[in-house]
Amino acid sequence: MIVTDSTSANAQVRVVVVEDHPPVRQGLELLLPRQGFALIGSASSCGEGARMILARRPDVALVDIHLGDGSGTDLAKTVAAAAPGTAIVLYTASINRAVIEDAVNSGARALVLKTSPVEHLADAIRAAAAGRNYVDASVASMAVRSRANGVRSISRREAQILGLLAGGLTTEQVAVKLFLSPETVKTHVRNAIRNLGARGRLHAVILALTNGEIDLPGDVVTTG
Repeated sequence: MIVTDSTSANAQVRVVVVEDHPPVRQGLELLLPRQGFALIGSASSCGEGARMILARRPDVALVDIHLGDGSGTDLAKTVAAAAPGTAIVLYTASINRAVIEDAVNSGARALVLKTSPVEHLADAIRAAAAGRNYVDASVASMAVRSRANGVRSISRREAQILGLLAGGLTTEQVAVKLFLSPETVKTHVRNAIRNLGARGRLHAVILALTNGEIDLPGDVVTTG
């Protein structure tokens, strides 16, 4: 395990890595500090990862979905309940609809493919640390399908706001762009979550993409 000096001016976000493949784990131990993160620990199993996260309380835990002794999504649920101040970024080599659903249900803030550029992983960690959600573009692309029969489950204003959030704007930035109050934006988001039957903002964005009600905004999908 490599531990960096968290007092470094560039190491603002404290990260624990939970990854059971040694080459991947060792690569992350080298790459994350180069991206400006404070790596405060790494673990190779669910059990070890849970103990480390609960003891060290990092800002972000980067967790492999498929671990030798269990599921990273189950670990994410444990952390969400016991250490809500730690944001979970799930990291996976393969993706399917079941994985997306498990990730949404786990309470994780971000889902990233291992094949994505390290810059995307860094963006996901920073977004999660800032309290935003992040969906890898490859994951979001899989969720998109053609709009069916033009039927909408959310209003055009709700879709517009979700689309802007998905493009990386914060609630306050959306409010300024649309000449609305932040509270009005939050109300539209709550309505969209309810109308979509979503469990939160990240789930609402994925469902809206799946329904074809918002467009995929470029390389990544972030919500804040």
